[in-house]
Amino acid sequence: MFSQQADRGMIVGKISSSEDHQALVGANILLEGTVLGTSTDAEGNFSIRNIPVGRYSLTVSMIGFKRMTKTDVVVTTGEPLQVSLELEPVPVQTEPVVVTANKREQSLQEVPVSVSVIDEQALSSRNTVTVDDALRYVPGVNITQSQVNIRGSTGYSHGVGTRVLLLVDGLPFLSGDTGEIIWESLPPGQIERVEVVKGAGSALYGSSALGGVINIITKSVRDHPQTRLRAYGGMYEMPKYATWQWAQESRSFTGFLATHQQRVGNLSITAGASRTLDDGYKRNDFWRRWNTWARLGYDISPFQSIAVSFSLLDQGRGNFLYWKNLDHVLEPQDDQLTHRVQSQRWNLSGSYRYFFSRELYTMVKLSWYHSKWEDNIPSRFDPLGSNSRSDFVVGEIQTNYQLSDDQIVTVGLSGTVNQVSAAAIFGEHSARAGALYLQDEIRLPENIMLTAGGRLDLQKLEGIEVVNQVNPKIGLVYNPSPSTSLRASVGRGFRAPSIAEIFTTTEVGGIIILPNANLKPERSWSFEVGGSHIIDEHVSTELSLFQNELWDLIEPAFGTDGYVHFQNIIRARITGMEVALNLTMLERLLVSQFSYTYVYPEDITNNDILKYRPRHLLYLSQRLTFNPFQVGVDFRYISRTDRIDDELVQLGIVPNGDQRVPIYLTDVRLSAEWKFAGLPVVSSINVNNLFQYYYSDFIGNLGPTRNYVLSLEARLE
Repeated sequence: MFSQQADRGMIVGKISSSEDHQALVGANILLEGTVLGTSTDAEGNFSIRNIPVGRYSLTVSMIGFKRMTKTDVVVTTGEPLQVSLELEPVPVQTEPVVVTANKREQSLQEVPVSVSVIDEQALSSRNTVTVDDALRYVPGVNITQSQVNIRGSTGYSHGVGTRVLLLVDGLPFLSGDTGEIIWESLPPGQIERVEVVKGAGSALYGSSALGGVINIITKSVRDHPQTRLRAYGGMYEMPKYATWQWAQESRSFTGFLATHQQRVGNLSITAGASRTLDDGYKRNDFWRRWNTWARLGYDISPFQSIAVSFSLLDQGRGNFLYWKNLDHVLEPQDDQLTHRVQSQRWNLSGSYRYFFSRELYTMVKLSWYHSKWEDNIPSRFDPLGSNSRSDFVVGEIQTNYQLSDDQIVTVGLSGTVNQVSAAAIFGEHSARAGALYLQDEIRLPENIMLTAGGRLDLQKLEGIEVVNQVNPKIGLVYNPSPSTSLRASVGRGFRAPSIAEIFTTTEVGGIIILPNANLKPERSWSFEVGGSHIIDEHVSTELSLFQNELWDLIEPAFGTDGYVHFQNIIRARITGMEVALNLTMLERLLVSQFSYTYVYPEDITNNDILKYRPRHLLYLSQRLTFNPFQVGVDFRYISRTDRIDDELVQLGIVPNGDQRVPIYLTDVRLSAEWKFAGLPVVSSINVNNLFQYYYSDFIGNLGPTRNYVLSLEARLE
């Protein structure tokens, strides 16, 4: 056990690059076996205070550099211990520390599944307004409207959720009524990085992780106070066809963000707010949005800490469903011109961490996500419009125990309570769920890591039979050399239907949708083999082969009564491959990333292709730095989707809705770092859809026209 004596010491130091000896800003430092840690400031300096005297290991990590652990760090009273470390550069994205794959911190090369990481720099340089904007550049990920598709796992189903689980600091963040991801509830200003785990994650995370897991990691507080101010403004270019020009002048958008963080003794404080307005390039597709957030953390002792966070979204927007016709693709149907949606959503969460010893660690987490929305969209069931209020509460306790240097066991309990009050559209319903999970990671001889575990889920929706599911998984990682990692994994996934899928009673475009109390969970088996290899200090590559077997996929379809219901009608198989190549040249001034994903999404039931799954994704990104400037270019190719909702076209609901083309998009950006009154400032210009390429990203919806963004950011430290 740790010493509980009153004597305390301090570590101070500097982190720099071994290549050019330049200071590294934002490197993460963790004192293992404690809750103590920090990150480097603008000069690469750090300090960790209030450390009980003793012997520790100090771990330093940063994306683009090899993780370093300094052992036998002896802390005594008196003068602070001076530590200066240099990290070795490695090809980008080969050495980030990730926490999502196995619910603990580890190197990306140690996990048995494919994981991609988006860091804060990528979020900022692309002027990310909502997180799904940044996900459009992740290998194997495609966004249809606001629904995320990882390697073909999800198509599109309006207003009823997704097969990918969104987490915020490890806890589910889905709306209680529809099971949707509400991206606008997550302002990028509070995000440190985003981890994307591909393939079924139900063995650790339960329902909705059928196609993968996206975990938002929020920012930690540095030792020195920091204030960040960011403002941007932009405009959409007018379309070249006269019949498409529904407005007299170009539509504009603006945003402002302010955040502040600092430490006061053992207390850490983060607070921020943002205001974004977008007139919309499509008629009645505008929004007006406020986001605020705050986080308080307190180190009770060097071995236990507590944190509480709160975020709030208030949004009013128009509702563009489908275009009017090909001559008016930026205008909705006439009866949709006055449709409005108003929403308020907030999240309150807390966590408690305690290290019993260097080997035994426990965390307790609790989250309450409240969602309320209303619209004025009439239907025969609710002539004045619909509304819904939901509360989704989730709690979890997790323990990690390091039995030896070669074995770590993770065990946890979680539970959820879901309450929905939605008048005519969903009704009044409550749901309960509980789960137990266990995972064992063992390092075997010959540099082999074996991961095995599983999870038991029980779910009870009022008026519906109890649903239970056991989801096992097993994974292997073999490192024949420090530069090569080979992996294989098998896991089972499932997704319980959302309350919206079971109970929706509404009318959309003249089609009546009615409940189906007999819906069953969707189930899958996910298989993957792959590996990564660092060819030299400038080049790294990764290859994955995957297959998902899926049963009882839920799709809306006409029933024998002539009305549409959500039904378990699809048996599917998704196979594919993914390759990625990362290059660093010109002494790391030029960074290039290439990825290609091929997916064959087979509908076995109908001997066809699954809807809204493009088969080919090709992404290219380049970043050139020549201080104080940085130039970036992103290119995306997304093949033409084979299948859409043809019934909507045949019934005349979406005129010309079958018109679609492959997607070729090029985005460019230029930024410069300079100083104003002694303060560091970053200014940038982004041009998205540089070549004004017209495409539909969803049936009856034209993708964004060319748009220009100017932004200015200042950091006060």
